[in-house]
Amino acid sequence: MIEKAGSAVIEYDFVVTLPVLLSIGGILFTWWATRNKGTEARFARVEARVDKLERDVQRLADHVERLPNAEMMHRLELTLARMEGNIDKLDERLRPVAAIAARMQDVLIEQGRK
Repeated sequence: MIEKAGSAVIEYDFVVTLPVLLSIGGILFTWWATRNKGTEARFARVEARVDKLERDVQRLADHVERLPNAEMMHRLELTLARMEGNIDKLDERLRPVAAIAARMQDVLIEQGRK
């Protein structure tokens, strides 16, 4: 340090300061480079998970599109109601046939006993 008429002037010795600054710079660069590599690996994993989720969502959306909507369900209900009515009509028409078959069976059993 050199003093001139009541003021202090500080001289820096760059031979000592430069290596310290370079060391600090190297440490910061190493930290930055290592941090980026770790971040890139994490981003790659996250990106892979996001891609998988997008595929899953698309697959589910395709599946939902193939499901029947309200109009289709209503038509299905109406068709089932008509089929139920047709089955009831067939039941009514088949009762006499079942009665005839039962009487014929009884006759055949009686004839078999003789």
